[in-house]
Amino acid sequence: MNKLLAISLCVILVGASLSGCFGERGDTIDDALHNDDEEINQHNGNVSDETTVNPYGIICPDGSNGTLQWGVMTCAEPEVFKASDVSNETVNLTLQWYKIAVAEWGNYGPVEIYIIGNDTDAAKQLEDDYCERHKALDSNWKEEWDCANDNYQIFTRYIEDGGAAISTLKRTYLDYDFMMMIMSAKYPGPEEEDYKPVTLHEYFHIFQHSHLEGECTGDSRDACERDVKMGGKDTPWWSEGGAEYMAQKLYSNQEGVRANYLQDVMRWKLDSSREGYNNQNVSLNNLTRDSQINAYDVGSWFIAYLIHHEGEDAFLNGFYTDIDDLGFNLAFENNFNKTKYQYVADFDMFFKQPVEDIMAIIPSNTGINEDSSMDN
Repeated sequence: MNKLLAISLCVILVGASLSGCFGERGDTIDDALHNDDEEINQHNGNVSDETTVNPYGIICPDGSNGTLQWGVMTCAEPEVFKASDVSNETVNLTLQWYKIAVAEWGNYGPVEIYIIGNDTDAAKQLEDDYCERHKALDSNWKEEWDCANDNYQIFTRYIEDGGAAISTLKRTYLDYDFMMMIMSAKYPGPEEEDYKPVTLHEYFHIFQHSHLEGECTGDSRDACERDVKMGGKDTPWWSEGGAEYMAQKLYSNQEGVRANYLQDVMRWKLDSSREGYNNQNVSLNNLTRDSQINAYDVGSWFIAYLIHHEGEDAFLNGFYTDIDDLGFNLAFENNFNKTKYQYVADFDMFFKQPVEDIMAIIPSNTGINEDSSMDN
């Protein structure tokens, strides 16, 4: 079944274009991503009539032929759609940090970025434009449940709730698979430092999902193998812990970030979660998003502990290469030499140690800044 491509997928947005085209997972990407002199080319929700003939073929920014297919490295940049009250500066900032993530973890897609401001009417208009866009892209798009309605607020809820998210639109009934990245004006807002690592955090979810091919029905009542491979349905220890630690670690290594940023962040996560986690009896991999214990914070410490012992390559290139074929448990054991249950039990013992011993696994003086050089 042919899949339609998104409109104008390889347009130049903000900053220099991603160089080259990539055909297989594991290829590298050019680091030269930041040229602020490029012209802004973005969407305000309007749908173009242009389509491509080849369902996967695209023209790269450098004029060469590329591909845009789920799980395969690409030269394509994300399409950006902003609410009318969102500034170009916020678009620039979002894409700057998006591209830092791409340079580190590879460029995957198709990705559509939606940036929400503070105006409800503007967000509502973006919802309407989103609906019309995907009705035009995919004849199987179901307006009654894929578009916003009284029970399903896609963007307008971010006016009050804030936050950021990745939605994977890889469904059994759709022809066009894509990931949607949503960034909002608060919790955190673009004027806050946290907006930058949050952008990296959300892109790491794109990296995670790009290594999974399975489709879901779109009905939350139905089981979906993607949930299991992400660490379990509504149990965020692995997916959110991984995204949070990898994002904070990457952010700490960026120019201008203060020395010991990563240690400060991880110490805060430790102080806010260690006592509560150690004084309850629910396993980390069974904590839900509604648990009183912050599974994001404890999960990020688990990933730090895992990488400290197994190395980042085993996590990024070992586990995530194997996950789709082997499933979560076997991919985990093959790359980390223990079952997840054994590793969680070992982590529990580690997390009961004195704070100074726990903190010793976090690299110090990371980042390129005025006070320190990068610690490799």
